[in-house]
Amino acid sequence: MRARRARMSDAASIHGLIAHYSDQGLLLARTEEEIRRNIGHFLVQADSRRVVGCLSLEKYGAELAEIRSVAVEPEARGSGIGANLIAFALEEARQIGIARVFAVTHAPQFFERQGFVASSRKALSEKIERDCCTCSKRRSCKLVAVIATVLPERIMLPILGESATPMSA
Repeated sequence: MRARRARMSDAASIHGLIAHYSDQGLLLARTEEEIRRNIGHFLVQADSRRVVGCLSLEKYGAELAEIRSVAVEPEARGSGIGANLIAFALEEARQIGIARVFAVTHAPQFFERQGFVASSRKALSEKIERDCCTCSKRRSCKLVAVIATVLPERIMLPILGESATPMSA
């Protein structure tokens, strides 16, 4: 099995995987048409016969991307497919120069095992503006934000003014 970029012929399989978890309230629902329109964002893991896992890597600009719609066939959960897809997505982000990748998830421990660290959703204003403001669950949301630094050299630090006082060691 190997991870690869999704093809248009994978759209129905991706939709089926996501629908399984969205029916349980674990993922946001995505229509097959939406998946087809955004097929370039999707990465899949496939065996010789079918797609067994997927995720979407969506850019928010030159510095930030989100991992969304992580789904693995139920009978294949725990076999490393999700971790492999995350590693593939982080490498894809690195190759296109994305500095940080985040996810908003019910399973922060899974992402932490892949090198992500917990963060405040409030630190992700891009995500809040795009999805959270219109979400019906925004007032009762229990999702946790996690962030991975892919290119530490690209993380911008604030420039201090002349009046800033250096910290002593």
